[in-house]
Amino acid sequence: MPTQNLPTTPRHRKILMLVQTRGYMSNEDLAQQLDVAVQTIRRDVNLLANQGYLARHHGGAGLPSSIENIAYDERQVLNQRAKDAIGRMAAELVPNRSTIFINIGTTTESFARALNEHRDLRVVTNNLHVASILSRRTDFRTVVAGGSIRPADGGIVGASAIESLESFRAEFGVIGISGIEEDGTLLDFDLDEIQCARAIIRHSRRVILLADHTKFGRHPMGRVGDLSDIDDFVTDQAPSPEFQARMAAANVTLHVARP
Repeated sequence: MPTQNLPTTPRHRKILMLVQTRGYMSNEDLAQQLDVAVQTIRRDVNLLANQGYLARHHGGAGLPSSIENIAYDERQVLNQRAKDAIGRMAAELVPNRSTIFINIGTTTESFARALNEHRDLRVVTNNLHVASILSRRTDFRTVVAGGSIRPADGGIVGASAIESLESFRAEFGVIGISGIEEDGTLLDFDLDEIQCARAIIRHSRRVILLADHTKFGRHPMGRVGDLSDIDDFVTDQAPSPEFQARMAAANVTLHVARP
């Protein structure tokens, strides 16, 4: 945990903001952004890593934890323009009168907000925020999965939630994720959340993954699945050519939404 509330210098705060926004930054990129020597950045990264703000990697810095997600309030504002663009593009993939699963996450909440022009949707969700966003639409039918509410982010999890999700079948499963490995492995932090995401994947005819580019710099411990489990990937920046080749091999369609 950080030893103080905020880094003490403007440069340290800028480093932290850049890493939180992008998920990973090389020392060279940080030096260029801040117009300082790479050696200065190395010292700054070492200090911030020792204080718990960052994770020090070979040649750069990333987010600090692979076992605990960023707090929900912080995730709500982190990369929000990109998440909204992703949500709008994903909404274009879903026609009116569709049935949809929507899982936990701030990017899936952006997707829910982007459905305001749709008509006659049937939605099953384990995300209280998504349910609240959609609740005023009289032509939508929104079903909330039963289970335990997670106060930190409004997620509904547990054995009852999984059983509830598995009692439905939908045309679309719209899911978020906390991390993506370069080999295509999809990762998340919480075991209960992972089980709910897997239930959605199993019971959806078409799975749409929503993830901004920072998810490539994060490495949670829990495995949700891999590229073969999804049909569409909506993000805000094109991934590496190697990753795109893996997507093509898995018959995954890439959609890049520009904020």
